[in-house]
Amino acid sequence: MNSNTKGFLIFIAILSLLFVLGDIFLWVNITNEYNNQEYLKTAYMDKYPSNMRNIRWLTILPLILLTFASLVLIRATKTSFTKTLAATLAAVLAIIIIWKLFSLV
Repeated sequence: MNSNTKGFLIFIAILSLLFVLGDIFLWVNITNEYNNQEYLKTAYMDKYPSNMRNIRWLTILPLILLTFASLVLIRATKTSFTKTLAATLAAVLAIIIIWKLFSLV
């Protein structure tokens, strides 16, 4: 893989991680505002465009993006410390996303 492709994949992986972190941040803020499950789901889905307002899709998409980002970042790094750091970050984010999955569905 040449350096341009590798750099582009790393850029897309970082954007994917930022989307996942933004989604988790949004979800945490909404759960702090609402106690009712239906209001929580409605408020969460209202933050997304109308063609993405599917609660199952909004819980699966971050998992897919996180898997892609973690695989790219783990393969792109050269030292074992950064590989471990990327894998740990991916595991923590996956646990949070799974927690979100069970609280929304």
